[in-house]
Amino acid sequence: MAYDFDKVYDRRNTNSLKWDFAEERHHSEDELPLWVADMDFPSPPHVVDAIVRSASAGFFGYTDPKPADKRIVSDWYKRRHGFYPDPDAIVFTPGTVFGITTAILAFSDPGDAVMISQPVYYPFSEAVTDNGRKLIRNELVRDDNGRYTFDFDSFEKQIAENDVKIYILCSPHNPIGRVWKKDELQRIADITLKHNVLVIADEIHADFIYEENEFVSYPSLSEETRKNTVLATAPSKTFNTAGLQISPIFIFDPEKRRRFKGVLGSEGYSQIDFLALAAMRASYTECDEWVDEVVDYIHENILYMENFLKERLPELKMTHPEGTYLTWVDFSGLGLSERELERFIREKAKLWLDAGFIFGKSGEGFERFNLATPRKIVEESLTRLERAVSELRKQ
Repeated sequence: MAYDFDKVYDRRNTNSLKWDFAEERHHSEDELPLWVADMDFPSPPHVVDAIVRSASAGFFGYTDPKPADKRIVSDWYKRRHGFYPDPDAIVFTPGTVFGITTAILAFSDPGDAVMISQPVYYPFSEAVTDNGRKLIRNELVRDDNGRYTFDFDSFEKQIAENDVKIYILCSPHNPIGRVWKKDELQRIADITLKHNVLVIADEIHADFIYEENEFVSYPSLSEETRKNTVLATAPSKTFNTAGLQISPIFIFDPEKRRRFKGVLGSEGYSQIDFLALAAMRASYTECDEWVDEVVDYIHENILYMENFLKERLPELKMTHPEGTYLTWVDFSGLGLSERELERFIREKAKLWLDAGFIFGKSGEGFERFNLATPRKIVEESLTRLERAVSELRKQ
């Protein structure tokens, strides 16, 4: 079946965070939003149908998952990624950041060190510092081609010197688009196991993998690694259901799972949202074809943008994404200060992007684009950008 991802929908006046909150977030209404990571495509028809059927019954009471609801998550991982994580390890939470934060509270004490690798999804740092933990910033290394890698010597040194208790792994990595290779993940596992560091692996973008790249789920490396891992995932990115708030968190070690559930209960969370459960069931059992097509479409958007920048805006350098539906662009070639760049993006290009500095100091001079949107919107955003750069060249 061919789905129409070219159709542009008007998402305004729906309380969309992406489209309806410019004023509240101090942006102008004429800025085209390509910032927050949700799609401008409707969720798969099977998901919509499942929600409508559930809602039409008229009962909105307390809801719990059955064992079969956990198995479909593991079945999806097996079918799409070749790894079957134990469904009995699942604890449901309302979101991956909520789950990651709960894990930080469960497996560390105030003042303990938690490490992240920047530039990285900015709620990670907030989850650490807002809960009184010490944030350790490991910096990824960028080569001349814009590709990022780990400096594992620095990685291990920072862990040892700071007595790090938890490492948060972003895989695939947001915003740089790396799909970590098995040997890279194995180095992380070797080092963290050696130093008794728990790994929280955020794999929420795992279904968006391009070209010859292969996603390897971190806990699939070994049984020892699995017991030392909290695996955070959700259907929200893949099926555009972030507003439904459901996230299966895999905790493979029974004692760790017990501790996690204890903190989860202390936060006042118990039953899951029944519409979210209906959507998750349909997502993981009926939507493979839709996912295949949307991934192909987004990949074409990425290639379109990459070629556009190379041919028409050579001052800008885009990191080639191996995964995710986000692109990471270096604007340093324009010679603007951080303040000037933000003013340029918002006032001249009329775009609402995620500024690179929010992902860490090494993100300064970069901007993150969300390309999970119809091609017409991608074209319009790049046309606006080209027009603004052309004016800047004349100055």
